[in-house]
Amino acid sequence: EAGGTAATGLGAGAAGFAVQVGAFADAAAATALRDKLRSAGFNAFTDSVGTDAGTRTRVRVGPAMNRAEADALKAQVKAKAGIDGIVRPHP
Repeated sequence: EAGGTAATGLGAGAAGFAVQVGAFADAAAATALRDKLRSAGFNAFTDSVGTDAGTRTRVRVGPAMNRAEADALKAQVKAKAGIDGIVRPHP
């Protein structure tokens, strides 16, 4: 299937979506949530972003290649983990 590998990782310059499930001042809390989501079968990851309130570690699930896939992923996260996420552009 053409483009099948793109679902596992977006190439440089590619745009997609991810489901953000949290942003934490405490990196350990972010890591714990990431690990919980991974245990539930999700491709969860963290990244850090600087804000006016200091560095926050975001927890995201994905990436998805398009908005429809991201919306479906958001619903799966809600169903399996009980967490409401927000679909965000990625990277």
